Amino acid sequence: MGLREAIVISNVPIYQELARRIGLERMKDYVSRLDYGNREIGSAVDTFWLAGPLKISAVEQTRFLAKLALGELPFPKDIQGAVREIIRLEQGTNWKLYGKTGLGNVAGVRVGWWVGWVQRDDRVYAFALNMDVRSESDVGKRVELGKASLKALGLP
Repeated sequence: MGLREAIVISNVPIYQELARRIGLERMKDYVSRLDYGNREIGSAVDTFWLAGPLKISAVEQTRFLAKLALGELPFPKDIQGAVREIIRLEQGTNWKLYGKTGLGNVAGVRVGWWVGWVQRDDRVYAFALNMDVRSESDVGKRVELGKASLKALGLP
């Protein structure tokens, strides 16, 4: 399975294999250069984002996404463009919507999120939605609530 397909369905085993291929030292360097969250990955290269110690706040996530949207991360422009293309969800005449969902456990509470950005004309509006997931029906509400929130702000 390629990265495009893995990202769309959040295929954790593919992410883990990729992390193992990158290796612990290079991963530490990349996460540090990206200034991603608390920049801590510990000693398990294939679980640091699942079980810790990596942590990132919603505000930190939106700052990271804005840099990705603008091509300002410390990686080649074509790689950043490929990632943007993979996570593009919708587009209209003068706007594009990018996003990625996820699920995890934080202190024993199941948490769902939807993060991304809207690019309208020359402006980028990054967002991060986090919500407690109390039942399986809540999982599908991440994008629905996010889109409603964007609409309330006058964004597609």
